[in-house]
Amino acid sequence: MTLKEYLSQALKLNRAIDSTILRIEEWKSFGLKSRSFLTTGGSNYGKSSGVERTVMKIAQAEERLNRDIDRYVDLHNEIRDLIMTLKNPDQRAVLERHYLLGQTWEKVAEDCFVSLRTVHYQHTKALRIMEPYYLEKIRNSAAG
Repeated sequence: MTLKEYLSQALKLNRAIDSTILRIEEWKSFGLKSRSFLTTGGSNYGKSSGVERTVMKIAQAEERLNRDIDRYVDLHNEIRDLIMTLKNPDQRAVLERHYLLGQTWEKVAEDCFVSLRTVHYQHTKALRIMEPYYLEKIRNSAAG
């Protein structure tokens, strides 16, 4: 995995979490409205109703969501720690805004009061500086 791919993971995971949250809310709204709270026909002793099955599926999805959120927080902190290895505050700001806040390059340039060209220059320079730290992190995690 390249450094840029590594840095982009948090944004991708954040988007997946947002999507999962929306999906769970939709399931709660749709699933619980559309099912009868009463089971129908014959003996239902020992069988769960449609609502119970829906609630169990939603609970499982929420458990997976919580695990993803934990992973996101850990990854976000790892990436932030890596970005903080940069001494230049402008480079840190560019990387934090893009990779941690999810801002477009244009928005980063606007917020930092610099040209888009300067943002790309700062980004490229920061990646070159961070590369050895990233490679060391990979070596350490492979060894331990």
